[in-house]
Amino acid sequence: MLSSTILAWVGVLLLLAGEIAALASMRNVVRALVISSIAELGYVLFGFGLGSVAGETGAVMHLGYQLVMRGLLFLALVPLVRAAGSSRLEDMSGVGQSNRMVSLLFGFAMFSVMGLSPFKGSFAKFLVLYGAVEQGQWGLASFGTIASVVSLVVYITIIQRICFARKAKGEPPARTVAPGALALPLGVLTLATIVMSLFPQPLEDAAQHLVGAVGGTGLPDYESPWSLLVLVPYIGGFVLYGLGCLSGRLRDVAAIALAAVTMVLAWQNGSVDAVSWLFSVVFAGIALLVVIYSFSYIRAHEAANRYYFFLFLAIGSLLGLVTEQQFGNFYVFWELMTWSTYFLVIHEQSEKALAAGRKYFLMCASGAYVMHFGILLLHAQIGSFEMGVIAQHVGELSSGVTTVVVFLFMVGLGVKAGVFPFHGWLPDAHPVAPSSISAPMSGIVTKAGVYGLIKVLFVLFGAGLLSKASPAGSFSSFGLTLSCLGAVTVVYAEIKALRERELKRMLAYSTLAQVGEIVAVLGIGSYLAIAGASLHVVNHAAMKSLLFLAAGSFIFRLGRKRLDEFKGVGRAMPLTGLFFAIGALAVMGLPPFSGFFSKFLMIYACVAAGLWPLAAIILAGSVIGAVYYARVLRILFFERYQGPAVAEAPFSMLLATGLLSAFVILGGLVPDYGVLLVRPVADLAAARGGQAIADIPSLQMIWPASAVAVAIGAGLTFLLGRRHPVAAGVLSILAMLAAVASIIVQGAQYDRLSFWFALLIAGVGALNLSHSIGYMRHGHAHGRYYFLFLAMIGGLLGMTASTDLFNFFAFWEIMSSWTLFFLIIHEETPEALREGFKYFLFNFIGASIMFLGVAMLGARSGGFGFEQLRNAAPGMDLPWLAGAVVLILVGLAMKAAMLPVRIDYQMHPATAPTPVSGYISSVLLKSGPYGVLKLFAVLGGSVLFARLGTVMDISLPLYVLAVVAAVTVLYAGAQAMIQTGVKRVLIYATVCQLGYILLGLSLGSALGVAGGLMHLVNHMLLKDTLFLAAGCILAQAHVVDLDDLGGLGRKMPWTMGLFLFAGLSIAGMPPLNGFTSKWLIFQACLQSGHYLLGLAALMGSLFTLAAILKFAHAAFMGETSQVSAGMVEAPASMLVPMGILVGASVLVGLFPGLLLVPIAGIQQSLGLEAVVASWGGPLPGPGGWSNAPITILLLIIAAAGWLYTRMGGSRVRVGNVHLCGNDFDLRQGRMGPSNLYESPDGLIRTVLAAHPEEGSAKHV
Repeated sequence: MLSSTILAWVGVLLLLAGEIAALASMRNVVRALVISSIAELGYVLFGFGLGSVAGETGAVMHLGYQLVMRGLLFLALVPLVRAAGSSRLEDMSGVGQSNRMVSLLFGFAMFSVMGLSPFKGSFAKFLVLYGAVEQGQWGLASFGTIASVVSLVVYITIIQRICFARKAKGEPPARTVAPGALALPLGVLTLATIVMSLFPQPLEDAAQHLVGAVGGTGLPDYESPWSLLVLVPYIGGFVLYGLGCLSGRLRDVAAIALAAVTMVLAWQNGSVDAVSWLFSVVFAGIALLVVIYSFSYIRAHEAANRYYFFLFLAIGSLLGLVTEQQFGNFYVFWELMTWSTYFLVIHEQSEKALAAGRKYFLMCASGAYVMHFGILLLHAQIGSFEMGVIAQHVGELSSGVTTVVVFLFMVGLGVKAGVFPFHGWLPDAHPVAPSSISAPMSGIVTKAGVYGLIKVLFVLFGAGLLSKASPAGSFSSFGLTLSCLGAVTVVYAEIKALRERELKRMLAYSTLAQVGEIVAVLGIGSYLAIAGASLHVVNHAAMKSLLFLAAGSFIFRLGRKRLDEFKGVGRAMPLTGLFFAIGALAVMGLPPFSGFFSKFLMIYACVAAGLWPLAAIILAGSVIGAVYYARVLRILFFERYQGPAVAEAPFSMLLATGLLSAFVILGGLVPDYGVLLVRPVADLAAARGGQAIADIPSLQMIWPASAVAVAIGAGLTFLLGRRHPVAAGVLSILAMLAAVASIIVQGAQYDRLSFWFALLIAGVGALNLSHSIGYMRHGHAHGRYYFLFLAMIGGLLGMTASTDLFNFFAFWEIMSSWTLFFLIIHEETPEALREGFKYFLFNFIGASIMFLGVAMLGARSGGFGFEQLRNAAPGMDLPWLAGAVVLILVGLAMKAAMLPVRIDYQMHPATAPTPVSGYISSVLLKSGPYGVLKLFAVLGGSVLFARLGTVMDISLPLYVLAVVAAVTVLYAGAQAMIQTGVKRVLIYATVCQLGYILLGLSLGSALGVAGGLMHLVNHMLLKDTLFLAAGCILAQAHVVDLDDLGGLGRKMPWTMGLFLFAGLSIAGMPPLNGFTSKWLIFQACLQSGHYLLGLAALMGSLFTLAAILKFAHAAFMGETSQVSAGMVEAPASMLVPMGILVGASVLVGLFPGLLLVPIAGIQQSLGLEAVVASWGGPLPGPGGWSNAPITILLLIIAAAGWLYTRMGGSRVRVGNVHLCGNDFDLRQGRMGPSNLYESPDGLIRTVLAAHPEEGSAKHV
């Protein structure tokens, strides 16, 4: 026995040393192949040294295979060496291009001796390695595997240089040398190799007879018959190749039919388990769309026949490996997949393609060899390749064997999935492959690795067994390893994608990041994790295929690949651009697209398992992804296209991308159907792992009638806007009125707070859309503008109608993410794009923070229903509850732009269309305070919040929020006072007033909440009026700075009057409505003993008054500036909405009960202490007073003063102004806004370290 073992080690060492020597001798092809041939004798010695039936049979078979195949190899090499005139690899590069038939035979022989499936030389090696594993000689098997990996480098390098490399431009082609007398032996050996590969049994029987084995004793049954689902694409590949020789069009049509038949077979395949069915349907579906896309994409390519041949071989291999229930065939299909996809990667045969293909082949084939070791080890321990049998007996394995087997599988499968550190092939292979191949490489080839991980770890072994074999806390060390590798992959890939400047390479890194997310979540191993990861597999397959195919359409038309070469092409190819945008938004995880829902379920699974740091990493990766996808969208749509006219993509390419886009949208509209598809996968894994079946929360967004009406209106205005912009504007107003009616009709479905907020959302929206008709008279892209405006409002309306936290957050995302971003950058100026991106990023970060908090609350409540949350919150762990509440409050506060130290990020930019700015400031930003109050009520109010600690009778989180709000009042108010930008003054003033609202709500008292809600409504009316007044100015002159204006009061008296009323009211001038709500907040501060907070509120009003007076002085008073000279009063479509807003403000100022009575009802409905209010009575609280009598008295005094001035006559004397006897130019005497408060301005800038804003007079 000892001598036999020594012989085996001699063989293994000869094998390994020989392959290393061949690698070192590659410069000379003949020498390298001769050395490699000698090295292969090591396998023979290895097999005989084992002394087992398997080892000796394998040795004899290997000798037979090698004699035939290497004979073919060297015979084919002879004419190639003659053609090159040398055996040096450098000289033989590209020789195959002039000697195609001989190089084909040479390549065939090389792959055969390599022992890669389907070439049955692999079976002989398999028997030898199996013999070693069977005897427990793992060291021998390991060395043999390493030697095979080394040989791969030799073989694939030589194959590529000789068969696939092309001569450089200008370099003469190699000679064409006919095989001559070698033709007959070449033909014989080729036929023998084919027969031996297809029918290995006779050689196996002969080998057994020679070694004295009887009846196949001790030999494993490695393969089984292939299913019809696999045979159809395999046989079809050969048929298509033949058809292509006759007619390219016939081949292309037949390919689509063949792919469709394959899809039907996959869908109807009831003989496999849930995991296999799901993955086979996804693979077949993506394959069908890729074939449809290829109809136009590859039709004119000279190697189209080869393309379809290997594409269908790849499809058959992928379907074979996911439906196979026996590991022998599984491994054959795995290698076939690697082999066939390798040819697709190198299809272009460029230098980069060959380098990437080489890396892909070496890494994936090496990973397969490692996994092969694990398969053999499983069989040696259990005695079967049948997955069902293995699943029954894996519990009998020792923990050591289990660890080794699982580790080997994780390496082999991880390479194909592209998990760090086995990812190197992925970012290189995707960009160089045809785009029609990049799509399945990303969408389904990487998912083959994910399939293997689910199948092996969670179906065969089961999570329970893995945890028992190698525990790591409440999880398994295998799962922990997967999660850690997945998390590293996410961070690494997202950062690499962010820095990438080539489109397809960026998409490749994005794929790597998404796979990292899936693997990281899979590592948890829970029911929810399997469901979430499986759903993301389905969605990502569609999303990323869509992106690669759309990118391929751009490249198809432009012939370019770098991002900066695609400027404006999204508009030049609008349908393709739209489809790409849908895919990008989906991958970013934004609703209502499918990617959001699977990502939500994955985050939920992480948090439910207590792994919130993993969820945080995934969300951080999503933020990075949002940055580079937003950059791509900006380049595609908002950069100017410069170049010749470019046609839209051909129909078949549009059809494929259009169908994928529809799937992505439908996956968002009906996500529970996707959950229905993946639930059986999680059920199967749970049954195998001994886990309980968990409840998967419903991911269905419930669209209220108001949001549906707005969504329909959005679609219609988009279609109408290009040719009939005014009609589109009118239609948008009608959509908003329909929303108002829907809210009233469905009022019983809302709580009181949400009902009134929804009415305000829709009502103010109608006014701003009316104003937009006049504002957009000289605008562009009216359809897009109204579509996005309505879609944004639809998100707000959906949020108010939500009865669970999931829907609240999903509609929040619609409102604050892509709709808002595209609306803000509507003007498409460089500044708008830059500032809009900053705000989008800030919103995305805030939503991600809120995302985590929402998931944390839902996970510990068993769902997201408001009642569930209210019932579960009292029993929730205090640290967990506090963390979740703080995260959500931070997200809500960020929406309200609290502590605006970077206003360019935290607040919507001044470059947005003014009606949009007005709506954001007056309505949309109120979603933050609304959310705070909603959360407070949902979680049980002050009793529950008191669990988080109290400060001066206020819950700690709310106290912190109150302090932040008070600081914001001061900071933003002071900033508003020193601004000179037309809209920046109003923007900072908005943040200041939002501080008042949150301050009142955070106090939690009856008076404070009432004052906060009242100021929310007052600010909505007043600030919208101010912005719309600014819009009346900016619609006529695109000015930025107040220094450019002056004297508009004489040109636009109505606009001035409306502005002054709203401005003085928002500043808190009594007895106007703005003063009323501020009075309540001030009284609430004093009543609760928070005197410093009250002082901050008082100082904020002074700052606001100074800012409003500065604006009014600069824009409306003094001498008429050059810019103002040509302006006229705004049209009625712009003035009427402002008049309605001011009229409502006057009514509220006269009769504050119009707001306070409904507010008292809201407080009662939320379980809060309500203020005592009546329709016509005095203000509540100490020192309450009635507005109406005081207002009437003031009006009487004002009328008397006006009459007195009129009694003096109306004659006006005009004279010159003299200065020391010299005439004085009035324009020189005008004090501009930059100089109005010079001393306070300087002091404030010193304290706040603020600089003059860009574009202001001081800045210049």
